[in-house]
Amino acid sequence: MKKCKGCGIELQQKDREGIGYVSNMEQDYCQRCFRLLHYGDTTHFKTNYVTNEKILNIFRKYSNELFVLIIDILDVFCLKDDDLLEMFRDKNVLLLINKTDILPENISDKKINAILTRILFDLNRKYPNIKAAIMTNKFEKAFNEQFFLILSEMKAKRVVFCGWANAGKSSLINKLLHMSSLTASMYPGTTLEEIQINYKDYQFIDTPGLVDVNNYTTYLNLEKYRLSKIDKTIKPQIFQLSDPQSYFYDGLLRVDIIPEKKASVSFYINSQNKIHRTKYENGDDYYQMHYCEFILRIKPLGITEYKIKNKQLFIIKGLGMFKVNGRCRIRVHSLNKVKIFESEVDI
Repeated sequence: MKKCKGCGIELQQKDREGIGYVSNMEQDYCQRCFRLLHYGDTTHFKTNYVTNEKILNIFRKYSNELFVLIIDILDVFCLKDDDLLEMFRDKNVLLLINKTDILPENISDKKINAILTRILFDLNRKYPNIKAAIMTNKFEKAFNEQFFLILSEMKAKRVVFCGWANAGKSSLINKLLHMSSLTASMYPGTTLEEIQINYKDYQFIDTPGLVDVNNYTTYLNLEKYRLSKIDKTIKPQIFQLSDPQSYFYDGLLRVDIIPEKKASVSFYINSQNKIHRTKYENGDDYYQMHYCEFILRIKPLGITEYKIKNKQLFIIKGLGMFKVNGRCRIRVHSLNKVKIFESEVDI
């Protein structure tokens, strides 16, 4: 049984439109991976192929091994209230915090370290199975050396890479092993089966990404996902207000803010997209005119209300974050199935 080197799926020649198709069994990559890698073609791309139940069954095979749990930096801010760590409560876990380079440039490395130290300290009291944590960074050689040093200290020879879909597992393994054989893309659901890679004295197991029901990307088509994905350093969009205002993000999110006196809001989203602001009393008309038809074709929006006494950071996974300063009431219109996380962290 031959498997695709890029996504792990069993290769087959019978169904040209099916997963794992190759025209010749001598090929190492399925049609889907080949076209994705060389042409960016998503024609054969499906994001709902692997269920969480199947992925958890893979994890059970390696229960006694070290699990490298890769977490997007924005997801770290809501990790305490997320359900990800519960899946790994009985595993030995090394947290690897990825994509720290997307944080705004005005957040210094010192502040990032202080924020993560606080978060991880609180988490470790609840999850003592977290053995260590490490951040990826732009200094590839230094990071690689630090990673393998930790593996050596833990005496780990078989390592399972895991996390939410599109956390960057395959890209990270390619980086660590100085290779490009694993299919990596900007889209969730690229890896379809477990892939075993032998490297020196180690065996790395790449696994499909877990489906996160609290993430916007789970419900977006590929076009909308491409537009909303944050893959470059965030440039906050900051607004001051003294009267009620409504803020719109491409039909995916609406935030109404009713301040007592003065307030401000900062949006940390894909910097290529712009937040549109309008007066609160015009918000419903604007929404009906521009977004209602579009969003109803996906999922209905739900409305959640909050009272802000001073300041509050909100995380909407898959879209980004926004921070409100000042005493005010806010109404957040977002997808019904997506949980809005409130963070105690200040950035």
